Amino acid sequence: MDSGSTHESPKPTAAGRLLALLGAFSDGNGALRLSELSRRADLSLTTAHRLVQELLGWGGLEVDQDGRYRLSAKFIELASVSTQGLRLRETALPYLVDLQRRTGLTVHLAVRNGLNVMNLEALRLHPNYGGANRIGGSLRLHVGATGLVLLAYAPPGFVDLYVREPLLRFTSQTIGDVPTLLKTLEQTRADGHVIARNTPVGDKGMIAAPVMNAEGGIEAAVGMICSLDRHDPDRYVGIVRAMARRISRALAARAPQPSARTLAFRSRHAAAS
Repeated sequence: MDSGSTHESPKPTAAGRLLALLGAFSDGNGALRLSELSRRADLSLTTAHRLVQELLGWGGLEVDQDGRYRLSAKFIELASVSTQGLRLRETALPYLVDLQRRTGLTVHLAVRNGLNVMNLEALRLHPNYGGANRIGGSLRLHVGATGLVLLAYAPPGFVDLYVREPLLRFTSQTIGDVPTLLKTLEQTRADGHVIARNTPVGDKGMIAAPVMNAEGGIEAAVGMICSLDRHDPDRYVGIVRAMARRISRALAARAPQPSARTLAFRSRHAAAS
């Protein structure tokens, strides 16, 4: 046998090709043409077209008048059966709508997803927005206000892991060094909120506050975005914090009550300690 021979990579399975096609929607504004899907999924046009047609028939894709494809609400319906994040969104949505209605500004509900902040919900008056400023959009945690809140209240040790990665800058105001980040996180915990100015993009201000669960841990962050040339972010701190507290209380009210066995265990554990 020739030791210098090379081995071809295994061909993707049918499931692998389908997953690659669906994964192509995670990058961009969520609306892609067939050629873009083919390129991003590394599939031939013929294969991409066949898979798109199957997904359309199943109801997993929608196509607009310009021939661009989007994931349909069917994926949200399927995920809502078992996904904690979507149940969180369902609880928070009435309060987010109220916050957006009162202010007329962009409102987010965000959670931590690895080293990133991810939007579970994004509301604003103008519907045509994409990138990180959308449902499912994500940014590194240190870049914006919601991410800073999630990082400030993260479990012990997580921040140590986070700062091992480079703190990428999006603007000159983005936090780019560890001492400044640690000081900002300490201040965020002390204040119960954070304001970030000109961090992901210039001329934008972000306000965020934590949503806590019944155990006192962070569940999500409520955030708001405003234009700095027309709004003072400090004016909105009170209402953002109030809505975050209301969502926290709603989550606590919906939390399942512990069983008698769990309560007995906790009582024994507390006595032993």
